[in-house]
Amino acid sequence: MDNDSLNKLDEILIYSSIKSTNDTLWQRLFNGKSTPAVCLAEGQTAGQGRLGDVWHSPANGNLYLSLFWPFPAKMARNGLSIAIGISLINTLKFAGINNLQLKWPNDILYKRHKLAGIIVKSHYGKQQNTVIGIGLNFNLPTQIKNLINQKTTSLQQICEEVPCRNQLAGKIIQNMMKTIEIFQYHGLSDFLPLWHQYDALENQAITMIGNNYQFTALACGINEQGELRYMRKNTIETLSNSHISIRFSS
Repeated sequence: MDNDSLNKLDEILIYSSIKSTNDTLWQRLFNGKSTPAVCLAEGQTAGQGRLGDVWHSPANGNLYLSLFWPFPAKMARNGLSIAIGISLINTLKFAGINNLQLKWPNDILYKRHKLAGIIVKSHYGKQQNTVIGIGLNFNLPTQIKNLINQKTTSLQQICEEVPCRNQLAGKIIQNMMKTIEIFQYHGLSDFLPLWHQYDALENQAITMIGNNYQFTALACGINEQGELRYMRKNTIETLSNSHISIRFSS
């Protein structure tokens, strides 16, 4: 991480094992600290994914990190997970990890296997306090993979030479902060031209699963707000609610 990025962070918290990096930063806010901060952990005992699913977080060399950032209260945050996802892919590409795609809204895939996940949550007040969490698989033992209800992969599986975890973490944090600063001024507009090349769902048949329903549709990219566009019954519709599970239909 460069000095400019370090100077913008009030704290870097590092733990061997905690409940979750996200929860630690929220607790920091509730304790009265609302300045930019990063939290990293070797392992998490209660990591969570986007839909409240368990994010299995064994202490065996994976990367679990969260960034707290105070946005202006009235700023639109639509599409932030997409901007962060593109930033993460570009960071991994710079480290020599190629053929990655984004599955809307926040999964990094390698050949349809999940390599990393992003979760973005905000609490509103005088400012828009946001925590961005990233989980990146460096090494997934078979017993852990068997607990996960989707196809997964790790850097150890896809890289001839696995990058240094500490150096990669520093680059990810640095680029996340640069992405946030661009996003604050321009929203999603600077990232939209890149979406097409990374879109894992484009023109794919998908199954959309809610609490008491599911249906199939054809994915048709995203709009300027970062909402998923899909065709159902010959009509283009949009989805902004990420509380729906999306799966490839074939």
